[in-house]
Amino acid sequence: MNEVWALVPVKQPGKSKSRLLSVLQPDECALLSRSMLMDVLGALSDAHTISRICVLTDDTEVADLVGQLGHTVIRDNAEGNVCESLDNAARFIAAEGADTVFVMPGDMPTVMSADIDALLEKHLNGLSLCPAIRDGGTNAIVCTPPGAVPFKFGDDSASKHLETAARLGIAAERLAVPAFFRDIDLPDDLAWLLAHEHESGNNTIRFLHQSGIAARLNMNLLGASA
Repeated sequence: MNEVWALVPVKQPGKSKSRLLSVLQPDECALLSRSMLMDVLGALSDAHTISRICVLTDDTEVADLVGQLGHTVIRDNAEGNVCESLDNAARFIAAEGADTVFVMPGDMPTVMSADIDALLEKHLNGLSLCPAIRDGGTNAIVCTPPGAVPFKFGDDSASKHLETAARLGIAAERLAVPAFFRDIDLPDDLAWLLAHEHESGNNTIRFLHQSGIAARLNMNLLGASA
């Protein structure tokens, strides 16, 4: 591979992580999303295999932050259709000369640069992906060329991506890189994250502790076990 561009889709922070509202306040969800994004962008920046980082978003504050960090902002104009937005972004990335696009979400603060390099070094051509352990979603997908397959994010998307590639006659495989098995969507994910905080990005763990969320969640866990 030569030019590998990372693509990170990011919702408006105020609209993200709604499944955490049973344990977090709306402003905490927004700040958590921002902290996790910073850790993901840091890991991508340190990865040797990544040539350029793009963030797909319709949020002005996120776009400003990404621009200040020197990354590329692709404005999301597909009005909520994430697959259409990603397809459009992949076409833009291909037109800019990239050979490969690597898509990962911004809510995986345990992924480190070495994990990204390990995944991309396993990728040969066509499509490679890492499925989520819990729901069969796609936690990382690599496409050579960038528009090799239309994106199929949603329920059981890993299988849908592989089925689409097979139908189009494109080489495809699942890759097992444990760091990509789990994203942060549900309250038990937060508990898992705190239990693995030594493996996580500094921004997210710092926020969870400084905000008091970590102490609050630990108290709830102790109460539930009493």
